[in-house]
Amino acid sequence: MSLIFLILAAKIVSRSLYQARSTVRVVTAQNQPQTFTAKDLKKYDGTDPSLPIYIAMNGLVYDVTAGKEFYQTGGSYHYLAGRDSSDELNMVGGGIIKAKYPIVGRFQP
Repeated sequence: MSLIFLILAAKIVSRSLYQARSTVRVVTAQNQPQTFTAKDLKKYDGTDPSLPIYIAMNGLVYDVTAGKEFYQTGGSYHYLAGRDSSDELNMVGGGIIKAKYPIVGRFQP
């Protein structure tokens, strides 16, 4: 009985993960992914309130402006903004970034 439960649970989790991955969209002009370098990303670090706030993680760039209270200057996660934060986010918090914020491009180190 417990084996059947484990198999069903695994199928449900797999289906949920597949559906989550299939809804990721890259949002850019003409729907073409923009490529950002470390130098490009630096200006989107939350210090200029007229610009969006971006974070790079695992080769993708996320727009975290909706959470600006966390990522702008003085925010608890400001140190992650405007750069490749893969190392930190792969340890803790990366799932939240992927689930909550849109992808706006790709990161090229």
